[in-house]
Amino acid sequence: MKLTTALTLTLAGLAGMAHAADEIQPETLTIEKTIAPGPNVLVMDFGMVGSSPVYVFGSEELKLKGNIGTGSFGQMVLSKDGKTLYTVSAYLERYVYGDIDAVVHEWDLQTMTAKREFEINDKFGHAESQPGLLTLADDEKFLLVQNATPATSVTVVDLAKGADIAEVPTPGCWTAIPAVEGRRFTSICGDGTLASYGFEADGTFTKPVKSAQIFDADKDALFANPLRVGSKLIYLSFGGNFLVVDDSAETATLEKTVSIEGGEWAPGGSEVMTYHAPSNTIFVMMHKGAFDGSHKNPAEEIWAVDAETFKVKGRSAANGETGILATKGDAPELFGVTHTGTLVKYSVALGDEVTLTKSAEREGAAIFPALMVSDF
Repeated sequence: MKLTTALTLTLAGLAGMAHAADEIQPETLTIEKTIAPGPNVLVMDFGMVGSSPVYVFGSEELKLKGNIGTGSFGQMVLSKDGKTLYTVSAYLERYVYGDIDAVVHEWDLQTMTAKREFEINDKFGHAESQPGLLTLADDEKFLLVQNATPATSVTVVDLAKGADIAEVPTPGCWTAIPAVEGRRFTSICGDGTLASYGFEADGTFTKPVKSAQIFDADKDALFANPLRVGSKLIYLSFGGNFLVVDDSAETATLEKTVSIEGGEWAPGGSEVMTYHAPSNTIFVMMHKGAFDGSHKNPAEEIWAVDAETFKVKGRSAANGETGILATKGDAPELFGVTHTGTLVKYSVALGDEVTLTKSAEREGAAIFPALMVSDF
């Protein structure tokens, strides 16, 4: 009797489960044609152990909208209108040996799809993602790609043709910072000079024109990536000195050197500074107790500096960032990334004193975040 009752209840239960299963509607998976509307921050994950994906976060809540897959050792640059992302990365046949395909991708940011791709000179530098290693020149008609074999040179890519047209030797020099107008770029050199190079649409290029020595790499080296402030370039030294450079002529010239007057504080990080043009403000990551080799230390504070007078307009607590980025609008926001992969958002209060307030944070934004760009 008990066995019969138990069997009846079991069968009834199975029938109930089957009936419930009949009522479950299968989920339909879809692919959105475009990412969600709104401004975005793009973070390149350098990786070093595989591909270099680009993660796209909505600026409001740092919500992940999607990612763009590239090859290894990626570099990226965003068009001025914020609609097209260019990347260069390596596709390795055996990773530690074998053939390398260096591929330029042109991505539509809204659909996160590749509009086209093409191979270029495979000498491009397998270096941490930096702004000066992939740049747009001559009203975005050309890409400049930093090479290292370890001999240094710059590949000039004609975007209309979808092909590289020249390899410009740049011995002892690093980065390709395009001029405001024309087909020229500036590179920082280990002998303390800046070298200027010109190129033409037919692939010809000029011999380097060296500046006078503007810094001593042994006494006070420079961070390689300058800011473009109006028509000038502003470099920052490990010791906290701003060097204002005029690169508008054939030969780059040093206009002035101004100390940030940090005392025992000094700049540090990877992308150590960023510029907000409407307020003419430079934001710099700073750390205390500087010593020889601390120029990679994460930020303890973020300082706001007037780009005209170079006076400090504000000091705000940081969260261990190694890279920062200011957005372009009249009411800026500032974003930072840490070497552990946390993305931090700050609201910015402008005025006689500039202050930052942390307004959002996202852990695990990337494994090795190396470079940020924004489309607003």
